[in-house]
Amino acid sequence: MASKKLQGQVAIVTGGSRGLGLATAEQLVQAGATVILTARSEDQVMAAAKNLGKNGARVLGIAADIADLEHVERVVETALAQFGRIDILVNNAATVWPIDEVAETDPDEWAYNIHVNLVGPFYMVHHALPAMLDQKYGRIVNVSSGLGHIPTAGLSAYGAAKAGLDQFTRVLALETQKTGITVNALYPGLLNTDMQADLRSVDTTESVLDLKMFHEAYDTGKIAAPATAARMIYWLVGPWSRQRSGEIFTSRDQAWLDQVQRDIGG
Repeated sequence: MASKKLQGQVAIVTGGSRGLGLATAEQLVQAGATVILTARSEDQVMAAAKNLGKNGARVLGIAADIADLEHVERVVETALAQFGRIDILVNNAATVWPIDEVAETDPDEWAYNIHVNLVGPFYMVHHALPAMLDQKYGRIVNVSSGLGHIPTAGLSAYGAAKAGLDQFTRVLALETQKTGITVNALYPGLLNTDMQADLRSVDTTESVLDLKMFHEAYDTGKIAAPATAARMIYWLVGPWSRQRSGEIFTSRDQAWLDQVQRDIGG
């Protein structure tokens, strides 16, 4: 970690004010990157940026909802105006709500979930990609989930969005072959974040929802700190991933995790 593998690079991390996004931003700052954080809460994202930048690191916080195209345009335009390039894009912002049966769910909430978890990453890539193509270099990581292929009652929007995000990742990788850009997705596993707390807070009585696996993981200590997955993202945006694109990386792949440990150390 002492070597600044990302010195001179500019990264955008969505959902960067807490949880995995904040842990990722911390990792990238330590590696020498300039980091732009986005989150919907202006107070939270500004506080996070101020804290990360207190030792001289270049960190910029921008309040933005990635489901809003105008917000996304402002984030990318600001990054390019202030720093002149975009090397790394980590599409981490997400929402798990609504957690409900399809017949009972709110249609607007369901659609908003798709916009945050799938349309938002598309917006970000659509606007950041031209700069990466001009540079002939870029690293895009889409934070996805195994729930995109494991059907779970109550998570129809989240699961559908993550399944779409996986396919978006694969297609984008095909379109960016031989451009110096890599595009990968990550299943970070169960992390000790507000999203996991939300899942454990749901009353599943008198419904077909069964979320006990999240309770069991938490109760048995099988839930990881966000920093654990942030190291995986660091590997994916660093020099080690240059030959890897269009892949779905997972925290269950012990061989890959061993490779991350060998390459990053610490």
